[in-house]
Amino acid sequence: MTVLSVIIPTRDRCSMLMEALPPLLQDPGVGEVVVVDDGSTDGTSAALDDLARA
Repeated sequence: MTVLSVIIPTRDRCSMLMEALPPLLQDPGVGEVVVVDDGSTDGTSAALDDLARA
């Protein structure tokens, strides 16, 4: 089975990421998800930190 690396560039898309990431993280075909935050001011970084700790 092929395992994918998913790279997501983002800026100020916290709510969209929080909706999109859980299914990706549960997909057995996804080996890693890398989110590149370009200076978000909407709480994206904190939300990603919380998700990483969960």
